[in-house]
Formats: sequence, C-alpha cells, structure tokens
Amino acid sequence: YKFLRIQDAFKALHLHVNLIGVIVELGLSNGSDCSCTLKIVDPWHSGSGLPVKFVARTIRELPRVESVGDIIFLSRVKIVLINRKITALCSETSSSSFALFNGKHGVDFIPYQSSPKFLMREQDKNFLSNLRECFTSLKDIKEGECSNLSCLIVHISKVYKDSWYIFVWDGTEMPPCNILVKSERLPLCVEPEMLPTYMLRKFPTFGSVLRILVDRLSEKQAIRCLQPGQHVKLLNLFFQVNMGLWNATFTPSTKMQYTMSRELQAFSPQRFRMYGEKLSSRWNPIARCISPSHSGGVAHEDAPFVSLMDILTYHKVTAKFRCVVRFIQVYPRDVRKLCDSHGNIKLLAILEDATARIHASLYAAEGEKFFGCEDESNEEALVKKLNKLLGG
Repeated sequence: YKFLRIQDAFKALHLHVNLIGVIVELGLSNGSDCSCTLKIVDPWHSGSGLPVKFVARTIRELPRVESVGDIIFLSRVKIVLINRKITALCSETSSSSFALFNGKHGVDFIPYQSSPKFLMREQDKNFLSNLRECFTSLKDIKEGECSNLSCLIVHISKVYKDSWYIFVWDGTEMPPCNILVKSERLPLCVEPEMLPTYMLRKFPTFGSVLRILVDRLSEKQAIRCLQPGQHVKLLNLFFQVNMGLWNATFTPSTKMQYTMSRELQAFSPQRFRMYGEKLSSRWNPIARCISPSHSGGVAHEDAPFVSLMDILTYHKVTAKFRCVVRFIQVYPRDVRKLCDSHGNIKLLAILEDATARIHASLYAAEGEKFFGCEDESNEEALVKKLNKLLGG
C-alpha cells in the first residue's frame, strides 16, 4: 500500500486511504459511543490539519496519544463528511488500523500502541524517520508561510500589558530580507526597545534569534509554563517580515511540544560562548567562510572576525573587531548633506548580520578614510560609493 499526502486526502471523499502524520490536536474521548478525534498534519500540509475520528468496540481500543507531536500511521481509513467537514474515519469494522509512535528524533521504530491488524513494513521506518525530521530550520523559513520549528527558548519578555515575545534559536541563520521600506528609519529590533546588555549576554552570538509575538489570552496562559533553556517543538508557526525583520506569530492551529533537554545538549549556546576570548574559526561561522584573500584590505587585520551580537555583548566599552555586515540604511540620504558646516563627513549607518542590527557612525577623518575620499566635494563619487554599499 501507499501513503497519501494529507492535502490529497481532502480530495479523496468516500475512498479508503493510508495516511501518516504528526498529531497536532487531541479531542476528548466520547464514552457513550466509544469514539474520539484528533488532527494530523504532514510536511506538505500547513493548514489546521485533517480530522481523524476513531470508532471502537471499547474505550481501551481507542488511541491513547502520549503527546502532541507524536506520529500516527493509519491504514485503510475512509474519507467521509462529518458535520460538513472532510474527516478520516478509522473503524475496526471496516478493516482500518492504526499505530502510534513517539515523535522524538532518534527513538526506535516500535509503536507504543497499535491495532491488532497493524503490520509494520521495513520501508515504513523511512517514512517514520523522515516525519520525525519534518521541522524547518530558521535558515529555510519563508515569508507568509506556516512551518514547524524545533528550537531552544533563549528569553521570554513582556513588552506591553498584554503582549509578550518569546525569543527562540536553533543555531542557523535566517535568510536576509528585502528592505522595502526606504522612507523611514528602520528599527534595530522587532521588540519596541532593544533588551539591555546583561540580557543579551545570555543570547548565543551566532545564528539568528527569532522573536515570536504572543498576544492572545490562550497563548499567554501557555507561555507561563515556558522557561529559557527549554527545548520545544512548535507546530504550524506563521512567519512574517516587518521592516526587514523576521518575526513569527501563533496561529489558531499552533501546537507546542516539550522535548527532553538531552536532545539539544550538542545544540546549547553555552557550549559556543567564549566571553572575552578571541573566537576560534572552528566555532565562528563568519571566520570559516572568509578566505585569507578576502580578509585583507581592511584596517586592524589582527582583530578577530566576530558577529554583531559579539560586539553588542562585549564586556569592554571600546574594542576593535572585523565583521561581515550588510549596509541597509544610511543617514543623511542626500549626499549633499553628508558633510557638516566644517566640511567633515558625518554619516550614520544601520548595519546588520544574521545575529543583530546596530548603528555605526563615521565622522571626519574616519569617514574620509572609509570612503577613500580625496575630494569630499565630488558628489558623484560619493553617490557611487554609497550606492555600492547599499547594494544599488
């Protein structure tokens, strides 16, 4: 037999099909008619999920799901309409069967509950392994889409009376955004104000930290159970971009699953933080991707390559670093206003990398050195250099 994708199951009314999916919602058992319902999704379906109704002879024969995020195999379930909703019906009287598996990566292929008629095939193990890994990394997220995310909670912060942000990280870098807003100054962070330095020092200094906005009552009640350092799996999270910054929100079908901390031991940011030390290229992605031929031509070639988060959290007030950054905005925009009344270059830039955004200023001799200006009045040359910095 073959497994049908859940999105195709919605088109298979009155047919018997085989399905495999991640459980995202649990319903209560109905003791009066020995039935229960749940919802499942798979990597190709990012909606609210396909309802599955189970009907059995006794309560003990109904599925006893241990956790949202577990995986279920369904054999010969019939696609029907129940209360005008497409539903998969699993009934032993119609030769249907099911098997429940732990959703955590790396565990065995033995179901913790199954129907007597269920038979596990060798190729089913591949389906199970793939589904256990059907979580998107932050590096692969797409604007306007829902995805599943396996991540570490770095910080939780209340920003308004009724709004919270959950800061999460998975060790990868979110893709750079197209900056569409040019008329107003871009913010440095998603939250209303940047967190103080002592809090930022608890953040990993490589990889991107995603902000998840929580403003619904039900969501706020859920985050009371969360703590920094916990590893969670978030199902059906919605990703969006605002002012060139990634953020995410819960959807009505978003579910959360706790994961044992031992699964993320090799993933912990504490293993990679080296306060006050020169970052080694082994743990610094920026240093790894820069060849010696590209690292020359800048001042202070003895300074280490670091991320902007390294700079924000550095324990000394003044220091010298080298960074690979993107210029996303400069002030003033009008090159004719680039010099003050004394003829000195005066420029404020917003820089970003995968870890943070910062303000950077250039003034007088440092500005002339940066632009290589022999004549500050040569507006055409300055415009060309500014456009090159901004990717124009």
